[in-house]
Amino acid sequence: MRKLVALLCLVGLGESAAWAQTSEDIAAQTEAEQKALVDACLADAVREAPPGTRVEDLRAWCQSEQPSGRELNEQSLRARLSLEEYTQYNPFVITPHYRNYILPVSYWDNPQWNDPARAAEPIDRIEAKFQISIKTPLVDDILGGSTLYGAFTSVSFWQVYNVDVSKPFRETNYQPELFLSRPLDWQLGPIDSELLSFGYMHQSNGKDVPISRSWERLFLNYIMKTGSWYVSIKPWWRIPEDKKESPTDRTGDDNPDIEHYLGHFELTLSRPFRNHVAELMVRNNLRSDNKGAAQIDYSFPLTRRFKGLVQIFTGYGDSLINYDDYETRYSIGILLTDSL
Repeated sequence: MRKLVALLCLVGLGESAAWAQTSEDIAAQTEAEQKALVDACLADAVREAPPGTRVEDLRAWCQSEQPSGRELNEQSLRARLSLEEYTQYNPFVITPHYRNYILPVSYWDNPQWNDPARAAEPIDRIEAKFQISIKTPLVDDILGGSTLYGAFTSVSFWQVYNVDVSKPFRETNYQPELFLSRPLDWQLGPIDSELLSFGYMHQSNGKDVPISRSWERLFLNYIMKTGSWYVSIKPWWRIPEDKKESPTDRTGDDNPDIEHYLGHFELTLSRPFRNHVAELMVRNNLRSDNKGAAQIDYSFPLTRRFKGLVQIFTGYGDSLINYDDYETRYSIGILLTDSL
């Protein structure tokens, strides 16, 4: 247990991806950062140490312990949670929620505006895609150790190379969330439970009829680890909306069939290795017509601060405006914050 505490402390104050770095990268941190890491480790070690342990021994131990690359991989999520806990109240730090990335080259094979006002305009197959995702704690230590978070995510699709129509933002999807989250430490055979979240999310493209798209859900997210793999199971229930009286009605359900395409759950498998992360996400509607989606994300180090990201998506729901169009998208770019 004390070895894990030292591991989390040593990675807890670095850059946003520092918990996934090798021991050589950690050793390269500044003297001030190292002192802060040791102080944080010492504070936790004092709480965990048996009675009679000398503070001098704990300090020497915190200063000498260095996590191996394998240990960093095995404890990636717990290290991230430790980092977030240490920095989330710092007014100069924004805590990431999902990945933050900029993908300047994103090729999609089925380009469509799905906007009557733009139907006659040219549209490029190559555009830019980027995601901004942040969260903040609202209330700590409720319901037996849970934290209430508020979060916001936006995903934008920018026709940046389409000079014929003045490089418009084709679509932006907005997703505010309110959820309770609690770290877990349950073990059942080879399965280690890591995190449990429950909450509410709204997702929309912020546009008016006839191109308005939106829905609201209650979700449960359970994350576990088995071996070197992290597994996230995220089912949801859509909050019902009233039926529109006419297609131009501004009230009522803008997309009553969205569940048929975006499904009822997400299953994500993640595998960190050194400073790389490979991830597979699948969605499905669990119906005989079997609509859904799959996405592969692979992140890799570029510099000590930034990582590269390759993303491949196929299926329905890449964006809300095109939720009922089957698309395949290939993207590459810069990752600002990773998931593990």
